[in-house]
Amino acid sequence: MAEQHDSPLGSEGSYFKDKARKEQERARQKLNALYPLIITFLYLILGTTLKLWHPGWLLFFTIPLYYMRPKTQLQKLCNPCMITLIYFVLGIFFHLWHPGWLIFIAIPAAAIIDKAERRSDKAEALKRDLHGAMDSNQDPEAEINSASFS
Repeated sequence: MAEQHDSPLGSEGSYFKDKARKEQERARQKLNALYPLIITFLYLILGTTLKLWHPGWLLFFTIPLYYMRPKTQLQKLCNPCMITLIYFVLGIFFHLWHPGWLIFIAIPAAAIIDKAERRSDKAEALKRDLHGAMDSNQDPEAEINSASFS
């Protein structure tokens, strides 16, 4: 039987699944390249047809947000670009400039929380590794005794 890397089948084991995955990847890459142009076009349409030049520029904040690949919901909501966008929306549309600036406190708070979560994840992984090592060597004396009898 042919090995997996010589097979015309994809990593999922199906030619069609692999082909569909590659097509999805190509489509995503095209959208990645076109996204800033789409936002610029949308901004121009909003400005020329509805005269929304002023709040329309907020669309440009979505470009870096689109390309960010956050690992957690906290990283998605509390990155500086998103916080700035939220601040401008609060100020421009709801005239909440004064209490709105408090949202900038979320940036260092999220960094502290994220760092604490990563530390606890590392500690849990270390604990699992330690317990795994201990489980494999539960009774060293039993191993020595069984080796001496054989």
